[in-house]
Amino acid sequence: MKFSEFADLPVIDAHAHFGEFGTWRPRLTAENLRSQGEFMLSVMKNGRLSGINVTGREAGLYLKARYPSMFYAGGYVPWSGETELLRVKDWNEYISRLIEIGFDGIGEMGNKPVLRSKHKPLDGDYYRGFWEACESLGVPILCHVADPEEFWDEKSAPEWAKSRGWVYYLDDYPTKEELYAEMENVLDAHPNLKVTLCHFYFISADLERAEEFMNRYDNVSLDLTLGIELMYNISRRRDDWRDFFIKFQDRIIFGTDIATWQTLQQALDRIWLIRNFLESDEEFYTPETADMLLTRYEEPFVGLKLPEGALRRIYCENFKRLWGDRPRPLNLEMIIDYLKEKGEKELLLAIRSVVEENQPDC
Repeated sequence: MKFSEFADLPVIDAHAHFGEFGTWRPRLTAENLRSQGEFMLSVMKNGRLSGINVTGREAGLYLKARYPSMFYAGGYVPWSGETELLRVKDWNEYISRLIEIGFDGIGEMGNKPVLRSKHKPLDGDYYRGFWEACESLGVPILCHVADPEEFWDEKSAPEWAKSRGWVYYLDDYPTKEELYAEMENVLDAHPNLKVTLCHFYFISADLERAEEFMNRYDNVSLDLTLGIELMYNISRRRDDWRDFFIKFQDRIIFGTDIATWQTLQQALDRIWLIRNFLESDEEFYTPETADMLLTRYEEPFVGLKLPEGALRRIYCENFKRLWGDRPRPLNLEMIIDYLKEKGEKELLLAIRSVVEENQPDC
């Protein structure tokens, strides 16, 4: 299908990156913030998106200031290998402050594998008060758990993962099952947590386990961000997985993992891949123009062709139920204090400049 043939429905991308990507974080100058913001706006317009939820630590506040009501943003909580970057005495106070500032939820955060010596378990002491605070305050979380199982196997790990060091067979890393156990201990202890698990929880190779997991934890949603193996695995049992998507249509959320290091075409390719997968019954492949993290399989993907009601929920309604009908307004006075504490002088100047630009003329 072409973009022009996709259903005319509101679509919110629940999972995109602005201002940083993983451990890479450029200097946040007014110039590159403006450039990245224009990129995100182009993605939204050309990709027929009605909203985007970004991860980017404090940088997401700039997008919310520059384009009011168009962007959601997740507040910062460190990944399990980076907990030394943030010391929190009172998680309830910390999370409440982020929401009052204008963040819409938390994340992306989680336990993407790091060496066991650096790893802090999601169910361990560091995060214990965090989960309790988010549950009691009703704050949604975008959480990345583990990685594709191929990354623990030298024979099946893709070359692009090896080149980035995203493989876990060369040193002492937690196993995928250990990382799952951490998350499931959290879910057992916090049944009212509003958590969306990124990349379909990397569980697309095991339909029966996925269904058991979703039946057990009815507060969990899964996002569709690639991991391209997601569409490949599901295509191998297309009809069974289509039944799964229809059954759990209220708990699956559209997302792309778009980042500002990509080209506009690469971002649009990600949107097209997932929408074509959900809306068509075509056989298709990863576009040649897509970014290098999307494996080129010899066998095709096979579209699910979901009914319009399921598409409407996956594209927009499920996200809004968790994150709100519209992005939260910003509290500029609190942002000033917060960014001063963080030492983000240039980000603060950029936000002030944008706010002044948006003021109506007297």
